[in-house]
Amino acid sequence: MKEEEITYLRFSPSDILDFTWDKYQRKVSRLNHPVVIAWALTHACDLRCIHCVVEAGEPAEYELSTEEAFMAIDNMAEAGTKHLLIAGGEPLVRKDIFALAEYASKRLSVGINTNGFSLNRSVAQRLKDAGVNQIRISLDGAKSKTHNSIRGKDSFERAVEAIETCVSLGFPDVGIEATISLLNYEELPEMIKLASDLGVGVFEAGDMAPVGRAKKLVHLCLSIEQRGEMLRFLAEIQEAIPTLIITSELPHIFIVNKKMQNTCIDPYSKKVSLGCGAGIVGAGLTVDGKIVPCPLGLVAEVGDIRRDRLKDVWVNSPLLKKLQSRKVGGKCGRCEYQYACGGCRGAAAIAGDPMGEDPGCWYEPALKK
Repeated sequence: MKEEEITYLRFSPSDILDFTWDKYQRKVSRLNHPVVIAWALTHACDLRCIHCVVEAGEPAEYELSTEEAFMAIDNMAEAGTKHLLIAGGEPLVRKDIFALAEYASKRLSVGINTNGFSLNRSVAQRLKDAGVNQIRISLDGAKSKTHNSIRGKDSFERAVEAIETCVSLGFPDVGIEATISLLNYEELPEMIKLASDLGVGVFEAGDMAPVGRAKKLVHLCLSIEQRGEMLRFLAEIQEAIPTLIITSELPHIFIVNKKMQNTCIDPYSKKVSLGCGAGIVGAGLTVDGKIVPCPLGLVAEVGDIRRDRLKDVWVNSPLLKKLQSRKVGGKCGRCEYQYACGGCRGAAAIAGDPMGEDPGCWYEPALKK
């Protein structure tokens, strides 16, 4: 994606590239601000998806109030944050979502991650009027039966209608997020075709993790080999559908997609510098205001948005410093794609060491350090 095509996000590739390698000393340096904050605004949700990482349902007891949420947004902006991604649970169930989005959009670019169930035309128009410029809608099947078996009755029809609505309203960035398991693995080609037919700009696939509600569904998780096969397929089909950005939340996509690597090469060091962004490009904010490197896997608390300045946490947190050093262990540390991928730090943390190797990676490094 060309830099001028993402100006609505209010940050450019240089915001990401400049932080990893010192242009003269050729060593890892640090981004002095979090580019992206992923905010789990609420634990409440109008669906009960079988793979939900946070087991969303009812609101959590200590969710931020509207006033606290306004202050959190100020805190992010003061820290230099460029993009705020609001998720949940389901963010659209919060009655103050429009006020929060409008307030945030005055200083940040704003994205919404939603299941689409409540995203009718009226709601979509209000989000657009509030300044939201990015919409991500969950779609876990190319067929109603598949998607609904994962997310609930009528959820497929509602999600597709929400996608069509957002595209027709002209949101700058509309995309689909898919969670792949053995329930929909064979439908992946059809899902990508559906995304293209619906006119979205981005299709992003991840795989079901055996956490949250999916703890009891380990038998439906992809094998390590299937994860690699999925990512290689995404990279290959991108060539056939250039009008659709086909990617993954998994950092291993940078191993197989050479074009993505080429967009992230620092011209001074000739090193690829992206991969897993947990604590490096951005951070997460939990429903109770805890600052964490990643809201999905690496949920170790490094600060509290109610109490701490995000700017100070970003600079001073020992864990964030470790993550930003990219000094990872195991095969991730000896891999030629250490800086292009770095392994999923959340998966490493779940395995016991956030700086250890990613146990879910199929790739065997060519380098023997």
